[in-house]
Amino acid sequence: MTATLLILAAAAIWVIRAHFWPYAPCRWCKGAKTNRGSTAKRFGSCWRCKGSGMRQVLGSRQVHKAARGIRGKAWKAGK
Repeated sequence: MTATLLILAAAAIWVIRAHFWPYAPCRWCKGAKTNRGSTAKRFGSCWRCKGSGMRQVLGSRQVHKAARGIRGKAWKAGK
């Protein structure tokens, strides 16, 4: 029973985090936007984030799709 509640609480926290903060620093470049071999003479963008320095949090697209669906249904019901 306790393990189930812990798992549900962790899932709820993850969904809230994915909805309000869908982006996190890139794990490869740690948000620096350059690759590890970059120097003052030679500059290269991170290959994983393509120079944005950010990555999308796992599942944030699905959380946002679900939220849009719920808001759309509520809006149609209010008409």
